[in-house]
Amino acid sequence: MELNPSLFWDTDPEKLDYDQHARYIMSRVVSYGKWSEWKQLLNFYGRERIASELTRERELDIKSVHFLSVMLDIPLKDFTCYSGKP
Repeated sequence: MELNPSLFWDTDPEKLDYDQHARYIMSRVVSYGKWSEWKQLLNFYGRERIASELTRERELDIKSVHFLSVMLDIPLKDFTCYSGKP
């Protein structure tokens, strides 16, 4: 994948392992990435892996949770970080 290094401002992007750090990479792309990066994420990990990882993520903003809910057809209540706020 060719992701913008600025997505990973708090770490060295060169040291990221796409398998070991999958959830971290996914959450950054969903929260701060562009549409083209989202498409790369889908092609690389697939919907099932993204759904599995990000429904267990504890810190996603509400806009990202709603986006994932629509894009992956997952009920909001299935996200660990969803607090039930509109």
